[in-house]
Amino acid sequence: MSHRRKTTRASPSSTGDHLSALPDSVLQHALGFLEGREAVRTCVLARRWRHVWRLIPRLRITDVDAFRSVEKLNEFVDQLLLPRDRGSALDECEFDLRGFLRLEDARIDRWIRRVLKCHTRLLQVQLYTNLPATAEPFQSFVKLANRPLFSRHLWRLELNGLCLEGGLLDFSSCSVLKDLKITNGVVSTDQILSQSLKQLTIIGCELCWQFHPTLISAPSLISLQLDDYVGVTPVLESMPLLETATVNLGHQNEQYCDFCDKGGFGDCECGMCYMYPDNDCTPDVSVHLMGLSSATCLELIASSQMVTFRRDLRYCPAFSKLKSLLLSDWCLVADFQTLLYFLHYTPLLEKLTLQVCQKPKSNMELEGSDFLEQSLALKYLKTVEVKCQMIDEQIHNILKILSFSSKSLEKINVQKL
Repeated sequence: MSHRRKTTRASPSSTGDHLSALPDSVLQHALGFLEGREAVRTCVLARRWRHVWRLIPRLRITDVDAFRSVEKLNEFVDQLLLPRDRGSALDECEFDLRGFLRLEDARIDRWIRRVLKCHTRLLQVQLYTNLPATAEPFQSFVKLANRPLFSRHLWRLELNGLCLEGGLLDFSSCSVLKDLKITNGVVSTDQILSQSLKQLTIIGCELCWQFHPTLISAPSLISLQLDDYVGVTPVLESMPLLETATVNLGHQNEQYCDFCDKGGFGDCECGMCYMYPDNDCTPDVSVHLMGLSSATCLELIASSQMVTFRRDLRYCPAFSKLKSLLLSDWCLVADFQTLLYFLHYTPLLEKLTLQVCQKPKSNMELEGSDFLEQSLALKYLKTVEVKCQMIDEQIHNILKILSFSSKSLEKINVQKL
């Protein structure tokens, strides 16, 4: 009897330590919700907890205030990652080190590649700039090694505040990568490649590969967001599966070339020639719009002063699947002829939204305005929304033409900005 009573007192249920009675897999799953440093500190709770943290499926290094210096951070993460068994799956990993300056390029790169060897499926890396803003652009970001990432498990990758070059953006060796998000960094490469990618987001980045356009080749892409960038506007290869796209083209530091725009051939330094295998500057190819032509929902904000985009409009592809369309000021240049011209290539359009913030300064010359108005037929257009600063004669004319062109129009909404 006394022995039985002693055994009962020593059991976890009798002492109130119900957690220690749980299987390792359950404890590791629970610790995965803690910040990395807190998860490691559970090793002092009891002998049962000494090594549980080593195989947690989610790793989060986000509490920068817990480390007194970069050296302490480096020591902690090295000890956390290096002993980890490569065969132990790390489903998710997040490094949010915004708050630390002067992080080591090579060390950050090593952490990322080490994590990928642990079969990580979701990886998020968020950093601040490495040096004061007065430094050169390529020096103010942590720069990863110029070589591809390898993973047969990674399906989502988010990179914020990094400098990404060349081979790193060839994701051919990440065979199941579906979602890629690059924000607030530098993208210096001639091409972004992925056969598996379904969703691509590039926001707030500097695109600057030798003043030439970056080629985006992602034939399986379903969703695209390209916004708030500086540098040369990228070229979009065919995306036959594309469904939704939000694209902002050529508003800052766009490189112009009258030579190409006028159909010139020979030596050219604008970078558009880079698109074509024979190095001839072919003026009857749409280098920006062709990649968007399969979308069903499109938000297209562009600069009317962008030479290559104006050329694209002259050779506009058919948007045969497009049902919802948002256009900005560029579509109203030259007495809204460009808008009418563009709408001729959207036969299935159901919803049209126009954002008119200011009257564009340049002209897009298109002939046959009367013909465009008379021949426009939008059989499926049901909703028109106009967001403008002033409801003037131009807006009234647009609505009049759209009403005449669509017998199925049900709703017209004009809203002042």
